[in-house]
Amino acid sequence: MYGFKTMSADDPLLDTSPVMRTVDFLAAQFETNPKGIPLTKSKALRRALVADAISSIQWPDWTEREIYNGFMPIKIADEYHFEPFFVLRQLMWEMGLFRHYKGHLRLTRAGKDLFEDRFKSFDAITRNMVFENDQFEYHRLNRGIAGTWDIWLNVLDLEARVGVSGKALTEILYGYDTIENIYDPRTSALYDGVLKPLVWAGLLHENRDLGRKLTERVYTTTPLWHRYLELDVKKPHVHAVH
Repeated sequence: MYGFKTMSADDPLLDTSPVMRTVDFLAAQFETNPKGIPLTKSKALRRALVADAISSIQWPDWTEREIYNGFMPIKIADEYHFEPFFVLRQLMWEMGLFRHYKGHLRLTRAGKDLFEDRFKSFDAITRNMVFENDQFEYHRLNRGIAGTWDIWLNVLDLEARVGVSGKALTEILYGYDTIENIYDPRTSALYDGVLKPLVWAGLLHENRDLGRKLTERVYTTTPLWHRYLELDVKKPHVHAVH
């Protein structure tokens, strides 16, 4: 079983979510630009706004350092360089929150109604991203990982309280890798379809100190996880980090 708890719009835990910070950033841009956010001729966000978004949102692993000085250093970032921001804007468009008008991005009536309440916007956008977004759903349905959100969330609620690696979580859910692949496709699919949207929402913390490989990353439930999600009551469970 899983459900969702209501939070107040000014709950400080909302600020810990990259999704919420993205919504706050866009809300501020719409307030500053009552006629709409100016777009390029190809209907992308302008580079100056993208630069502001990168510095303002401070999305983990998508900060100025990673984007501008990463594997392929760049001097100027386009919207697609800031992947989670790009994906979220497209998601909000598909939700019917935005429309184009004379070279500008505007809020629809539904968008205005949703953006008026921080928690309602976080709740609606997070649920859409985690459970309905085609990009993440594809990996859950087409890459050979069995399970439901009831299983994934409740297993994470137990195992990730003190931290669980991608490798350990994969083995808990699907058993040991008998082929002993250096690259476990199950972990990759689990990350792309389940863990990644939860990390983006701020419900899981992803620690890469032990390595950047998906099997090495350690996931821990955040205070927002426990404040927002309503899951099965668990028996006391004492164990070390896997």
